[in-house]
Amino acid sequence: MQNRSPLLAVLVALWCIALGCSKKDGAVATADSTASVDTAAPPDRSADAIAIIALDSAWMRNVMAKNVDSLMTYYAPDAVSYGFGSAPASGTDQLRASYTEMVKSAMSNPMITPGAVEFSDDGTMAYDHGTYSMTVTPPGGKRSNQTGAYLNVWKKINGQWKLIAEMSTPVSQPKP
Repeated sequence: MQNRSPLLAVLVALWCIALGCSKKDGAVATADSTASVDTAAPPDRSADAIAIIALDSAWMRNVMAKNVDSLMTYYAPDAVSYGFGSAPASGTDQLRASYTEMVKSAMSNPMITPGAVEFSDDGTMAYDHGTYSMTVTPPGGKRSNQTGAYLNVWKKINGQWKLIAEMSTPVSQPKP
């Protein structure tokens, strides 16, 4: 059985990031306070949510096209990636090496089903999650249908959404 400590550490870290993204302002006005309560409507993040889902789809198209150079444009320089059955990859060089190996497999029938996109209060960070499936045949290996779930953490850097962390995990297909 594999050592689950690294996975647990990743889950705790992602949970902390998710909490930070969903944390609300703790300031509360009391009845005798002269401070005003901010009643402004929350910003509309729908365009950013659409952009992030589009980035997920474009990322998958680049995986299918085996275009590692294009894949690297989605990542911040210090991004970390967990998943695809390999050791975690940190930074551009390790990510490039990981994806260079991954795209050696023959892949077909890709499908991404987005779940939700959530944003930090200031709109500079977001996370999205969903499921994926594809058929994969590693070099010299046996073809298999892979299904799983993903969690992406995004940061707006110079006006562009960049992945700073990603994780994928296999999920069993339901029995008929």
